[in-house]
Amino acid sequence: MKVLWRKSIESLLELDRWRSTVELPPIAIYLKDTIQTYFEQQELILYIPGRLVFIQKMPVDLRLVLVSVGKSDPYKVFYRINKEYLEIFLVRHPHQKLME
Repeated sequence: MKVLWRKSIESLLELDRWRSTVELPPIAIYLKDTIQTYFEQQELILYIPGRLVFIQKMPVDLRLVLVSVGKSDPYKVFYRINKEYLEIFLVRHPHQKLME
């Protein structure tokens, strides 16, 4: 299934900025590739990963899946499925605070 990244690219860049404030190296490119591979390997006809979530100012039918990278806490990936593609809207680390 084709994966569209929407504004989630912004959230990956924000994630790297947050990681730099806690003295961690950037991870956005690796995380994007890992998430892309994860969803490309899913058989969404048989099983839809994650659970439905409702977030203000975000689209309906949004799902949350946790994706682990190494030994760190899993990253939250918010996405929804359309007929032809999967849209990723937001990627967050569980300890990440919103930056303004």
